[in-house]
Amino acid sequence: MSAARGPRRPTLPHPHLIWLRSAATIVLSCVVAQAGWAAALLGGQPGYLVQHRAGAWVTLVVAVAAAGVYVVLRRSAGPVNVTLALAVAVLVSVQVTLGELGVDFRSVHIFTGVLLAMLVTALTSWTYRHRLPAGPDGSSSSSPRSV
Repeated sequence: MSAARGPRRPTLPHPHLIWLRSAATIVLSCVVAQAGWAAALLGGQPGYLVQHRAGAWVTLVVAVAAAGVYVVLRRSAGPVNVTLALAVAVLVSVQVTLGELGVDFRSVHIFTGVLLAMLVTALTSWTYRHRLPAGPDGSSSSSPRSV
């Protein structure tokens, strides 16, 4: 590093990776919020049921939108991340259904929530570690058509 040039600035990741990482992070945030509201409910705070119910629908919309992002950017995301994103969206819809069915399915709903938290953590981890596939010349292209 020369004094005349100054410190080297870090480069941003490819825009596709920014979209994918943002989608995964937002879904993870929704699932963590749902777990927090569920913990408050199980801890004897029934007032958080309203937030948990509303959060379920928000989480469903976010998970489906995120899966859409992964499908649209499937060449950049890779098959593992696309599969994980679709599985998250399906499992969130199962969770919403179990929640709507009520108290009879509470234990299944809680267990599925734990599985969902693990699945969305895997999605986020895989997405942040993911690199774009190399182009024909051996480098990652910035063109969406060639990725």
